[in-house]
Amino acid sequence: MSEIRTIIVDDEQHCIEALQTMLTKKCPEVTVLAGVKSVQEARKLIDELRPDLVFLDVEMPHQNGFELLKQYDRIPFDVIFTTAYEQYALKAIKFNALDYLLKPFSIQELQDALRKFHERRQNKPEPGMAPLEMFLQNMKTLQHSNKKIALPTINGLVFMPVQQIVRCESTGNYTKIFFTDRKQLLVSKPLKEFEELLTDVDFFRVHNSHLINLQQMDSYIQGEGGFALMSDGTQVEVSRRRKAEFLRKAMQF
Repeated sequence: MSEIRTIIVDDEQHCIEALQTMLTKKCPEVTVLAGVKSVQEARKLIDELRPDLVFLDVEMPHQNGFELLKQYDRIPFDVIFTTAYEQYALKAIKFNALDYLLKPFSIQELQDALRKFHERRQNKPEPGMAPLEMFLQNMKTLQHSNKKIALPTINGLVFMPVQQIVRCESTGNYTKIFFTDRKQLLVSKPLKEFEELLTDVDFFRVHNSHLINLQQMDSYIQGEGGFALMSDGTQVEVSRRRKAEFLRKAMQF
C-alpha cells in the first residue's frame, strides 16, 4: 500500500495528538507531515508540503474547515472531515460521498475512511466530477436557497437554481427532477439523498416516490392523503401517513 502524506487541521491540540497517535500505531501507510490549529496555518503548509490527504475539522473559531476549501479553485488534495457536531453540514458531506469521522471515532472507523480514500485514489473520477467542488456548491444551497445545486449525471455535472426545481421523483436508484421550464433530468442518486440535502430549503417528501418544492405548490386537494397541485400542473399524491406533517409545513408559507 502506497504512502499517504497527510496534514491534520484541528483547533484542539489534544485532538491532533490523539489522531496522530492512532495513525502512527494502526495506520502505518500514513505519514503525518504536520498538525495545525487554524485555517491560515493550514493553507500555508498545504501549499508548501502538498499533502495527499487532509484531516479537516469542521468547527473551528474564526474560520471553519469549509473556509479553507473555498480558497482553492481546484482542490489539490483529498479530505476526511472530522467533527463533533452532527448537524446540517453532514447532509451535504454524505450527499457527495465524502468521508467524515464523527468525534469521538474509533480506530475501525478511521481505517474504514482510509480504505475509501485508497479506493478513490485507484479509481480517479472523470474530469469535472470532483466531489469536493460539488460539495462546496451544495453547501451553499443549504445556506442560501437562491443558489444553484450541482446535479451529477452520466455526462458530468449540471448546475441548476434550487428554486427552479418543482419536484423530484424516485426511479429506483435514480431520481427524475422536474423543473419550472418543464425540462426533466435523470440524476444518478436516490431520492433519499435529495431529501436529506433539500429538506432545509423548503422541500418535503410527501410520498415514498415524491419530494416536492413547497414554494412551487399552488394548492392542496383534500382526500385520504390528498394531492399537491404543483406549478407545472402535475398532481402529486400525498401519502396518508405523511399528511399531517405535510399540512403543518405547508401552513407555514
